[in-house]
Amino acid sequence: MAGPWVAEVALELAPWQQLQPLLDACYPRPPRDVFERVVAASHRRQRLWLARDGDGLLGLVMLSPHSKGGHLDNLAVAPSARGRGVGQQLVQTLLQAVGQDGPAMVTLTTRLPTFFSPFGFQPCGQLADGSTAMLLLLPGPAVSEPPAP
Repeated sequence: MAGPWVAEVALELAPWQQLQPLLDACYPRPPRDVFERVVAASHRRQRLWLARDGDGLLGLVMLSPHSKGGHLDNLAVAPSARGRGVGQQLVQTLLQAVGQDGPAMVTLTTRLPTFFSPFGFQPCGQLADGSTAMLLLLPGPAVSEPPAP
């Protein structure tokens, strides 16, 4: 069975009617208002990647870009799709996109730091809500050596 396809989607073209049930299922405890926060922040420059399998939405991840990279937000994988590599595929696709233009920094906060450690994220500290702040420095694309004269 082929895996889901992951693609970046313009925020204004996002399937909003599918995002809310996914976010509600993935964030059942505070802050349960994740969907409302996403909608409220949709006027800001954000990037969105979706994982789909046919017409079904399996997961999403967002990036709030800044001048040095961005902050990974709202990784969500449908409960029925967990354990199938969907989350890893979403994060890897985001990191590849962020690192295309050169060295970059990606930050995040999470209650599951062991999920992000294999990608190279390093814990920076604990926040008052019990989440862990993490940081990853991306080297950027490989630079080929110039041809010898």
